[in-house]
Amino acid sequence: MTKYVTGRARLADFGISRQLNMGQTTLYTISAGTKCWKARETLDEDSGIGYKRSTDIQVAGMLMYYIISGGHHPFGKGIHCEMNIFQGKYTLEHVDDEMTRDLIEWMINEEPEKRPTVEDTLAHPYFWAEERRVEYLRKIGNEKEAENCRKSDPRLLHALDQCAEGRSFTNWKSKMPPELMDKLDGKKKAYPDNTLGLLRFIRNLHEHYTEDADSVDMMTMFPDLFGCVYKFAKKMEWNSRSSLKKMFHREDVRY
Repeated sequence: MTKYVTGRARLADFGISRQLNMGQTTLYTISAGTKCWKARETLDEDSGIGYKRSTDIQVAGMLMYYIISGGHHPFGKGIHCEMNIFQGKYTLEHVDDEMTRDLIEWMINEEPEKRPTVEDTLAHPYFWAEERRVEYLRKIGNEKEAENCRKSDPRLLHALDQCAEGRSFTNWKSKMPPELMDKLDGKKKAYPDNTLGLLRFIRNLHEHYTEDADSVDMMTMFPDLFGCVYKFAKKMEWNSRSSLKKMFHREDVRY
């Protein structure tokens, strides 16, 4: 990796790189690359290796972790590194951010077909601006589960409570500006002091009280809310719903 004159990072050293022809998805050749920086499917040097775009994705995930963690390899170091790559044994202990971990885990998956494409990678929430993250929370707050936050399924609430335990948004109502709560939290329709209640509150705040919404920085107030909600929605497969799916399209990414 080198630094361009504009100050932006650039990848370098493409000595063994090849450009695939239009419609070509795989290049068969002998194993090549730097020790500990090869994708799992290229480690068998005695067989013809099929290099695909997913091959580069796994190595890019390793490099991403190395840079963000300050020099640590997700598959360890020394003689065990390549064996760990082959067996899919990794650790991301040197990175705390949930979105970073989520993307890297996806990229370094031992199964090539389960890794993201380049477009999937760039559309991942790790690259989303704060404005887009708030938009996502608003959309989640518009889903039926949040709309029915006052009479939610106890099993759903329990699962969310486990996800939210010890987070910054626990008892969120006490952390909001009192005048804002007085305005939105009517006596007959008080918001539950749980995650679904907060998501519905965010939705209504941005939908009906635009000026007040502009004065509240949810991402600063609750820095771990987005990561928790995204991971939970992913687990519940909410992100594949038509109302949310567009958020993850490459053309929607904001730089």
